[in-house]
Amino acid sequence: MKLNTTTLVFGVALTVVAGLFSSTIFGSIGSSNNAQTSLGTAGVITGHVTTILTDANGNIKEYRQSDNQIVNNGENCVAKMLFGAAGGSTVSTGVCTGAVSDGFRYIGIGNYTTAVNGTNSMLGNEYSAAKGVTSLARGVATTTMTNSTGTDGSTTSFGKVVLAKTFTSSQSASQIVQESGLFNTTSVATGGMFARQTFTSITMNNGDSLTVQWTINIGGTTNALTP
Repeated sequence: MKLNTTTLVFGVALTVVAGLFSSTIFGSIGSSNNAQTSLGTAGVITGHVTTILTDANGNIKEYRQSDNQIVNNGENCVAKMLFGAAGGSTVSTGVCTGAVSDGFRYIGIGNYTTAVNGTNSMLGNEYSAAKGVTSLARGVATTTMTNSTGTDGSTTSFGKVVLAKTFTSSQSASQIVQESGLFNTTSVATGGMFARQTFTSITMNNGDSLTVQWTINIGGTTNALTP
């Protein structure tokens, strides 16, 4: 299972902190002939999305799986949520669209074929009640979290978040689904998008159910002391 999408928020932050610490401490005590140690830390956010279509009897009709792409807005909102002032306020208030207090726990689906781009801020053609497709409108996901369990620098570990939502079509006409996104609100107009992915089209008939599951891995960090 290939996980290509990375967000270096954590790695960069830790590297900056380590650099500041090093310049402050080692600068004050002068140089030394002893071998110095440095902290090497790698931290990423990766993930993938699976989409499963079943009929009214639970029989699997279609299955899709692919890496996700975390868009710029998602990366900016993560930075803002982690390092912004109280309430998520920062000097650059425009870097993150949507509320930063609710989390990216809403899944939307749509019908648009254009490939994902980091500048995307919404789905290309998202289904919604306003478009008369209420049964396929964006909604809150069931979220399961697994803690990171690394205990030392030689252990690679990561936290995992699994978000899943099942859409059951009650539309009289069939609907084509070929994109999905992860959002921080049910509002299509004002919400912020964390990640988006397109896939080969799936046709949903009345009574069909589509389960969309986003898996996000946070970490995979290792610490190494080098002479």
